[in-house]
Amino acid sequence: MRRAPTSTFRRFAAATLGLAALSLAPTPTLAADSLATPMTGQNARELWPLDVSVEIVDVTPTRGSKRKGHLPRVLEEQQVTVRDGHRLKYSAVLLTPEGRHRLDLAVVPRHHPDAVEIEWDLEVAEAPFLAVGVRDYLLHRLRVGPTLRLDEEALVVARADIETVQNGQLRRRVRVGGQVYEIRIRAAVSRG
Repeated sequence: MRRAPTSTFRRFAAATLGLAALSLAPTPTLAADSLATPMTGQNARELWPLDVSVEIVDVTPTRGSKRKGHLPRVLEEQQVTVRDGHRLKYSAVLLTPEGRHRLDLAVVPRHHPDAVEIEWDLEVAEAPFLAVGVRDYLLHRLRVGPTLRLDEEALVVARADIETVQNGQLRRRVRVGGQVYEIRIRAAVSRG
């Protein structure tokens, strides 16, 4: 039995349908196709975590003493290794001659080309001592009377910035009334 010859039109239609079916088949998805891939994802340094250390130093000069002999009050340093974009919170409470200061420092380190970028924000809340009479003050100073009471706490300083760490360290000073605090942030890629 003899078959009828296939027309060129039929061959062309079959080829077109075959190509259309192949183009509609699912293709493998690559990480580079994702919108969640960072723009700087090709930088190999970004795969490494960041070593961050934060400390707050009370550098208030004492009255009547020369600056040379003054030793600053250093609060406990916090060191941690974190991933890019991880928020690190540091809090401290200091008694001052006028009352109490509560310092809250938040640090977010991020990879930056050939450096580390630090996003930081500092809040300082103050709770002043309530006024007392001479008798109560003397008993308090002799440590035989009640401790001085604090008034309501109020936010007195709020600072924030995004900066690139130079030479691995960032230092900023903040004045709160008669007190001067210095925040010190060190950050580096843990790979070295």
